[in-house]
Amino acid sequence: MMITILQWNISYSCKIDKIADFISSKIEGNTIVCLQEVLAMHKDRLIERLAPSDYAYSLDYRKPGLFDAKNRKMGVLTMLFGGVIEEAKVLDRTMFPDRTLYTKMRIGDESVSLLNFHSITGVGYNKAKGANFASIAEFLHETVDLDFFCCDANEPQVDSFDACEMKFWNPNSKATSLIFGENKVHHLTDPIQTDPLLFDTLPFSYITGKTPRRYDFIYKSDRWKTKRFNFYYDESIKASSDHAMVVGVFNQV
Repeated sequence: MMITILQWNISYSCKIDKIADFISSKIEGNTIVCLQEVLAMHKDRLIERLAPSDYAYSLDYRKPGLFDAKNRKMGVLTMLFGGVIEEAKVLDRTMFPDRTLYTKMRIGDESVSLLNFHSITGVGYNKAKGANFASIAEFLHETVDLDFFCCDANEPQVDSFDACEMKFWNPNSKATSLIFGENKVHHLTDPIQTDPLLFDTLPFSYITGKTPRRYDFIYKSDRWKTKRFNFYYDESIKASSDHAMVVGVFNQV
């Protein structure tokens, strides 16, 4: 079986019809679309425009409170094209459950599970970012049958093809390393680091100031072999996001 995984922080201030058009152009066969910074009205429009076979939305599981600000009204959305979602939940042990979404899907005869999450920022939340990462790392460590995770990590500070050489923003570098660095506590791997034929130079998905950074990730289990992996930065900016769409195509081993 072949599966396409699409990771994208669409930006809460995006033009949603442009976003829908670009997503539509990248759907290929059995496809899982993982989005972050999705407002409820944008979710409704995407479902209307794209008509996935099934979907789950984090704010359906952790609804914004009466006095919550904008930062609690940007959910993560997982859309499935070619199957059904059998289980969906947010990670209640994290500080921001509404920025996490676990789904277990049935695609043909296969069960596929995935975690979609959006990191909080160190600038805005200081040490809370590391505490949130620690809870996500716990879930990844315990969920031994997880196939993929997708995220906007707001990390690393310094990227590398070698996880041991990556550097993360203080004061949260130790917790971040549990997911992305040399202290990784889970079984999933970063295709950029494990398949040297994919890229000659490190790709990027976001620019801070004038510095290009790879903040957006798709990790996979060894059940899957990478067929293609692409970063669409320029096209994503034209579609009104500030992050690159990342698309991976994987064959089941």
